Amino acid sequence: MKKLGFLALVFALMFVSTIHAKSETNKMSLTTTAGKVININITQNGFDFKQFKGKTVLLSFFGPMCPPCIIEMPHLIELQKAHKDDLQIVAVQVQMPMELEDIKAFVKKNNINYPVINLNDAWDIVSFVKANTNWGGQIPFMMMFDKKGNLKHQYMGVVENEKLIKDMN
Repeated sequence: MKKLGFLALVFALMFVSTIHAKSETNKMSLTTTAGKVININITQNGFDFKQFKGKTVLLSFFGPMCPPCIIEMPHLIELQKAHKDDLQIVAVQVQMPMELEDIKAFVKKNNINYPVINLNDAWDIVSFVKANTNWGGQIPFMMMFDKKGNLKHQYMGVVENEKLIKDMN
């Protein structure tokens, strides 16, 4: 009986989060593991990332215990390094709640060179993306926004850098 009550609570919270994300003022703030805030305006066609004006933004949803995500990570690190003037990758850890120290250690261990947001700080964007796309929570999942913030592509699973580079143009 306790399990049913817990599940009901989880589903109720997810439902409320989804409604909250849809009805909120078209703005979100995400705090990275480095303590920096990324401000996002929700537009009719995508996300306007204030800090990344003039860059393509690749929003990557991943998990630290997801084998395809781990395989993809070095490729994203290389992509970020090679295209730092035109591209900004932003990763959101969605697999499980993690302590900040643990996700920071994961970022450091894997030499991740792009901002990472922990699930604990990402409920609004996770709820919003789930409510407004066909994403069911599978990872890796990425969304590409052009330099004007328009959603251009969605990717499920590991994607080769060549495809991402082609889609940036």
